[in-house]
Amino acid sequence: MKKFISILLAVALLVPMVLVPSFANSADNTAPVTQADSLESAFAEGTNSLVVFVTGIGQSYSYLFDQSYVDQYGESLQDFEVYGDLIAKGEYQSKWNLFNSFDEAFSDPNTIINLVSVVVELLTSAVFRTDLFVTSQVEAVIRGLFKFNLVDENGNANPRVVTPRYPMSVSEYPSVTLENGSVESEAKSRFYSSIPCKDIAKEKFGEDYEKYLYVFNYSAFSYTSNNVEAMKEFIDTILASDNAKELGATDVVLVPMSMGASVVTAYMDAYPTVAENHIRRVVSIVGAWDGSDVVADLLTGTYCDNSADLFYNGLLSDLIGEPWGYVVNLALRIFPKPVLRAFVDKAIGAIATELFCSTPSLCNLIPIDKYDGIKHLIKSDAVREEADAFQAAKKKLDTTMENLEKEGVTFSFISGYGLPFGAITADYSAFGFMKSAAETNSDEIINIDSTAPGTSFVPAGTKFEDTEGRELSPDGEIDISTTTRKESTWFFYQQKHELEYNNVAIALAIELATGNVKTVADCDNLEEDGYYFPQFNGARNTRNYIRYNLPDLERYCAETGYEITPAQQKVLDDANAMMANPKCDPEVDDPYLAAVEDMMVEIGIYEAPTEPTTGDKVLNGVLKLLNDVVYAVVGPQGYADPFFN
Repeated sequence: MKKFISILLAVALLVPMVLVPSFANSADNTAPVTQADSLESAFAEGTNSLVVFVTGIGQSYSYLFDQSYVDQYGESLQDFEVYGDLIAKGEYQSKWNLFNSFDEAFSDPNTIINLVSVVVELLTSAVFRTDLFVTSQVEAVIRGLFKFNLVDENGNANPRVVTPRYPMSVSEYPSVTLENGSVESEAKSRFYSSIPCKDIAKEKFGEDYEKYLYVFNYSAFSYTSNNVEAMKEFIDTILASDNAKELGATDVVLVPMSMGASVVTAYMDAYPTVAENHIRRVVSIVGAWDGSDVVADLLTGTYCDNSADLFYNGLLSDLIGEPWGYVVNLALRIFPKPVLRAFVDKAIGAIATELFCSTPSLCNLIPIDKYDGIKHLIKSDAVREEADAFQAAKKKLDTTMENLEKEGVTFSFISGYGLPFGAITADYSAFGFMKSAAETNSDEIINIDSTAPGTSFVPAGTKFEDTEGRELSPDGEIDISTTTRKESTWFFYQQKHELEYNNVAIALAIELATGNVKTVADCDNLEEDGYYFPQFNGARNTRNYIRYNLPDLERYCAETGYEITPAQQKVLDDANAMMANPKCDPEVDDPYLAAVEDMMVEIGIYEAPTEPTTGDKVLNGVLKLLNDVVYAVVGPQGYADPFFN
């Protein structure tokens, strides 16, 4: 059911963006980093700042508590002094970073009744080959399924839902001591699993690195005005803390990631001077400064020209996987094409009005040039007022930045590009269903002119034909002569939105945050600058290596006493040398990572991938053949449609 819902929603937008922690240095290709002494400034200017990560959807976790906790604590459940201890002890029912758990929805009689009604309407519509769907019924299903996501007219979430925001450094996050004496912190673990910058931060800031790190968290479903005031209170509070005084920090470096850029946009609009906002620098990591075209397509139901082909012969099989995706493709044809289209339109329409357009924070993802054609879907006057105000803030964003630059604030942008929407990740393949997929140039989720404001582009996979007067990327897909702040913008070719798996990009972000690098000219020559981060770079995915391989190897050796052989050490050394190379190239990098995986199998830490059984191969082959034959005969429509057309 969850997979079916995800197919209909297709709104796993800006999903998990997680920062990897390691950027090793070598004498050959990058300058050594000098570890800062405890509490001494690692910032280029010699004075400290607090580094505040402003999370995207992938890092913004919410927790659901049982009603008994609301009865016991009342509104104080929303205070970090209360929920911090409860979360540390694991006294919550579930947690999520975008959509709430559906467990309670399927035990709610009203939701079940509405679901059954929609299923009956679907079957009846199929029998009579006409649209018999009741829009209000579909909308009720959406509201029932996502009741813990929705907020009221004042921007308040369900009282059982807590989205934690700790007005303290990571070093002070709540923890609990286990029976074995070990100390665990759910809050800290959540931070490092979603923003695992631990090693880089330690190398840059010293043993007290956690004192520099803060997180401004917020719910993906929220009111922008509430987030702005919360950010103001958060920044004022942390700058007045004993920790800030110990560090000598009087300002902040904001690191907005993905959707976090919308919060920073609204914050700078509300507090446009340094005296008010206390900003020293802004380092954007694939920030959604103008939303995403895929959101506009989703809300308006604007599909690509070959949407029928994708729907009947690609989308679901990609999402579900082989072989059962073929079974779903075959089963879909039981329903007449007009009926399925009506159902999808009603479902997406309900998502648009009941989820996106009832939530200001999600409305913020609508691009400026698409907003006027969508705002009629906003039913609530309060939400429309919030959405209008945010679009006005976006329109003057460049002026706001220019004024802050006059006060010494710097802005930097790290962006991925060279992919159409939904190009790589199966969970995002539904985005390829949208009209803009064939027209834009993106990091798979957000178009390049949003993450790198002002950048001109042609569709991913094509090149500019009129090249005169342009400053083209090496692949010829984007023109940075129009990029608003091209001197402080970096581009990673065919790097998907989860930029956190690219250790070079994260190392760059840290250097930008500390001011050691401010422009491309500061890092384009290793001998002259001491740093090398090319403006145009490639993709890199070190997720398994950093998150699993190295920790699993260390744990295995500690538990068993296994000693790495010289040949195995050579594999690790080669992988580390690759990690130290600031020039990313998947064709060069991936074999080193694959060699580490093979070594883990050789040692016995991992099992070798198993080949599909003969039965599985036969089943997959038969279903694929049947799917292809049916598609060739029937085409992108229902089985009975040829007889009625």
